[in-house]
Amino acid sequence: MLSLAPVLASGRQDTLTFKSNAVIHRFPQKSVYITKSVYDAPGLNFLVLHDDENTGVLAAHDFCRLNGGSITELEYGNERNISFSNRQSQFSFDPNQIFNNAGAAKTLKKYSHSKAGTTTVMQVRQLAIKVLDIYNPDSLGYIVTLHNNTDGNFSINSYAAGQYLYGTADSVYVNPEMDADDLVFVTEPSFYGYLKQQQINAVLQSPQAIDGSLSVYAQLNQIPYVNIEVQDGHQQEHLRLILAVHAMLKDVALQPLYAKKEK
Repeated sequence: MLSLAPVLASGRQDTLTFKSNAVIHRFPQKSVYITKSVYDAPGLNFLVLHDDENTGVLAAHDFCRLNGGSITELEYGNERNISFSNRQSQFSFDPNQIFNNAGAAKTLKKYSHSKAGTTTVMQVRQLAIKVLDIYNPDSLGYIVTLHNNTDGNFSINSYAAGQYLYGTADSVYVNPEMDADDLVFVTEPSFYGYLKQQQINAVLQSPQAIDGSLSVYAQLNQIPYVNIEVQDGHQQEHLRLILAVHAMLKDVALQPLYAKKEK
């Protein structure tokens, strides 16, 4: 397990104290901070991979102030992709697409100006390994990520027939009274059934979805995965969905480790 060196000051919120520590992952001419804020009571543990998606971070802190838990996030300059340079080469990648070798190579190819060799792919893969080591899903028994989107760029309608994500979901439930940009993406059928019963926009990932994303990594490794996704700026809706997932993880009783901590 990596040791977390304290690099940020402790803070005091409304009810619970938290401490923020970080591990630095260094690329050529670029540092990525894997920052973990831990509140002084056990609770839900969140992971945020994109540094420009801050609505989820704010909502998670709102939740943890009262309920405890932790927030692990990547910090690298308030951008979606991580970019770095090596001599005359310039590379960029999506940090949510690096959880296997093929995914890391593919996202580097898609976003980089230069061709990435094996060494560069492994540098990127080492970041994914550190993130998993610090978040530690094997101990938690689940992964809960937070993502934000922009209006019209991605929504639950992206999984409909003819759209670019069609075929990556086994099931999709749409509540027409919810904003299409706000949804919960899961890998467990029991989670999907619970969210549908609660009339929450929900997507169940297909086992046929194969890429370098964390959700596919989780499914392949039989780690229950939840992504709470809302439009940027919908902080109260993000908090509402966090609370719904918090209740779901206890009510579905799929994760005894989590349920034990919450008693």
